[in-house]
Amino acid sequence: MDVVGSCCDHLVEKNQLTNSLNELNDKYQKLNKFHLALLKIAQLSAELVDIDTLYQQIHQIIKSLINADNFYIVQFNPDDQHLEFVYMVDQRDLKPLNRIAIEDFGGTLTAHIINSGQPLLATPETFKQMVNDKVIKPCGAIGIDWLGVPLIQDGTTVGVIAVQSYTEQTRYSQQDQELLQFCARHIVAALNNKKNHQQLQEAVELRTAELKEQIRERENSELLQESLLHISELNSKKLSVESFYDQVRNIIGQLLSCSNFYVAKYDRHEQQIEFVYFVDQLLDDTSLIQARTTRPAGDSLTDYVIRQSKPILLTKEQMFELYLNGDTREPSPHCHSWLGVPLISQGETIGVLVVQSYNEQIIFSETDAEILKHVSHHVTTAIKRREAIEFKEAAHEILEQKVQHRTQELKLEIEQRHLIEQKLKYSASHDALTSLPNRAYFLETLNKEIEKNKGNQHCHFALLFLDLDRFKSVNDSLGHHAGDLLLQQVAKDLSSMVRESDMVARLGGDEFVILITHLDHKSEASEVANRMTDRLSQPYIIEGNQVQIGTSIGILHGDSRYQDALLMLRDADTALYQAKGAGKGCFEVFDTGMQQNVLDAINLEADIREGLEKGEFEPYFQPIIDLKTNKIVGFEALARWHSSKRGLVLPNDFIPQAEESSIIGDIDLQILAKAIRQLKQWQIEFNAPNLYISSNFDYSQFFDKSMPGFVASLLQHTKLNPSCLVLELTERGLLDNDKLVIKNMLALKKIGVKLALDDFGTGYSSLSYLYLYPIDILKIDRSFILDIEHNPRNKAIVKTIIDLADNLNMLTIAEGIESAYEANYLTDLSSTYGQGFHYSKPISARQAQQVLQTASL
Repeated sequence: MDVVGSCCDHLVEKNQLTNSLNELNDKYQKLNKFHLALLKIAQLSAELVDIDTLYQQIHQIIKSLINADNFYIVQFNPDDQHLEFVYMVDQRDLKPLNRIAIEDFGGTLTAHIINSGQPLLATPETFKQMVNDKVIKPCGAIGIDWLGVPLIQDGTTVGVIAVQSYTEQTRYSQQDQELLQFCARHIVAALNNKKNHQQLQEAVELRTAELKEQIRERENSELLQESLLHISELNSKKLSVESFYDQVRNIIGQLLSCSNFYVAKYDRHEQQIEFVYFVDQLLDDTSLIQARTTRPAGDSLTDYVIRQSKPILLTKEQMFELYLNGDTREPSPHCHSWLGVPLISQGETIGVLVVQSYNEQIIFSETDAEILKHVSHHVTTAIKRREAIEFKEAAHEILEQKVQHRTQELKLEIEQRHLIEQKLKYSASHDALTSLPNRAYFLETLNKEIEKNKGNQHCHFALLFLDLDRFKSVNDSLGHHAGDLLLQQVAKDLSSMVRESDMVARLGGDEFVILITHLDHKSEASEVANRMTDRLSQPYIIEGNQVQIGTSIGILHGDSRYQDALLMLRDADTALYQAKGAGKGCFEVFDTGMQQNVLDAINLEADIREGLEKGEFEPYFQPIIDLKTNKIVGFEALARWHSSKRGLVLPNDFIPQAEESSIIGDIDLQILAKAIRQLKQWQIEFNAPNLYISSNFDYSQFFDKSMPGFVASLLQHTKLNPSCLVLELTERGLLDNDKLVIKNMLALKKIGVKLALDDFGTGYSSLSYLYLYPIDILKIDRSFILDIEHNPRNKAIVKTIIDLADNLNMLTIAEGIESAYEANYLTDLSSTYGQGFHYSKPISARQAQQVLQTASL
């Protein structure tokens, strides 16, 4: 019995153990199935499958684990607060809702999860309690269990995944909720992957489109460049004119439609248009027609492009609009689109390149205009090159004829070559005018003399550097031909006063140098210089005219410290500069102290330039008086320099240096600008619109073609009446009868400015000046006014000048009036105006204003 009982217990235990093992195996199999399902869901989320396929496959996986016959997925857009059932399977054959606002779907379990962002397992009891608590609204039977979890992306609810049971046999557990939450995370991941993939795909498609467009643009650009290159290459081919334009048209035809195409050349001087190439679909001849026809310029569209000198793109309506506005003639009714670009060379329109369309489907664009504009540059270049080639070919034929003739001449030239070479050698070393050695030959000789005396403590040679005093006045009064004759006579005289071993050379202009060798004493050089100053101070007769000049000489004795001829020439020039400063007509021997004088002159020039930059030059005003009424009619503006370094500098202390360094013109312009502004203020303040200003202009200003424009800009800026400005120039500026001088004077007259000839009577005083140049006023030099009371000759000269001016309808201004007698005498002679210390010395603008306050105007 005990054995039987024991066996029974053993069997019971065995059965229990078997049951436990089976139960564990079932749990293992279920757990393994669960894990495999989760792994498959994770794999699906990483794969870029179609989103609808993804939903179906996730549904099948979930369905393999739990009851999911009623299953749906909702997507929610937080931005617009709308939801959409993107996937739904329901036993009741419910149809999924498309887009619906969350507020219209409120009170549902789905909306509750979207709003709360929390999962929910709703049993019938839970649902009833939520309705009672007014968390949701009653919406009919919900089945047995409802399980939903949110789709969370970056902390925001973007949807819901839910399953629903309608039978008691199917109830959902916490494990089912975790399964759905796992699915929800991977659905969100899949949606993100899909979204990123779509964005990437869209970016790739956009970039692909951009690259395609760039490739098209590049292809078009390469085609344009290739076409332009082909047009340029046509110049190297030997083509007829017709073939040349034919190929140009073929090349352009690769870029745009040119079934109707022509090239017209424009002759601006003849005002004619030549159609050098013409192709038109309306012509009967089906072959290409090249017609070289010429017509006068008129009112066609071609002429319109020439007048506008820019590309013209026209529709049919725009062509008729131009016609109705009177800009062009009536256009052809066949033309629907017209494009013409000018052919421009060096800023001048030389022709037109035209395409036109007779087809409504072919309308030219701005791109076509830009292409044709590029082409036109190369066509213009090609035309010019071909013209040059044609000219070269014609010139070559002429040249061939000349070569034959020249060959015969060369035979004679070869025979004379030896003689010519000798003459060239002489010409290269001698001055053409005086036949004296020139600068290069003299420096070569002087260097040899320096080399010969190296090591000699007592160099026995000297250098004399001279120029002629008052030589410029001879040139100015008698002309350059007389000056040349004078230089020739001086050269002969200088040569006659030295030995054969010495050398007289001309450096240029009126400058001469003399090398005196084999000196026994240094005083011998001074003796030679003394003889030269005496001789050159004697009158010369030039073409029947007695000419009085003189010379200044700088002497430099040879010294072992000099190693270069240029240095000796520099120091001799310094001694000459000192001699001229001493009063001319004398000589000076160089010493080292003279170098300081040169430095002083350099420093003065630098200070003058600095003063110009700082605007330190100011006008002083000397009243100009109407001799009949004794009223002030104007002022002469005279330069004064208030230097920040030197204080007040008088004209005699800076004008010579300014003239020598050619900056006097800049000073004149600064004085003029300030004087004009001051005059305008006085005219307004004293209600004197006719008050005028007279300002000196250096003669060099009249050789500057920009001068009239500068004066006009000053007048325009200050709004001064041009008739209130008088510009004074000396006879020196009129000597050459230069066309530019006359042109500038006429330009000033056209503006309304008046011109005065200063210091009349002191120079050549040719009556031709008064005939050739538009002079308004003659200024009688003060040298004729001085001592007029006791000098009958001066009285006669002054009367002659006044009578001459009166006969020529010119005004006169007598300068330098210093006494009542002079003022009364000039009034009796009917001189128009006068100025001088008798009335006032030059005064500052402030002093002049005080004078105007009390003066009669």
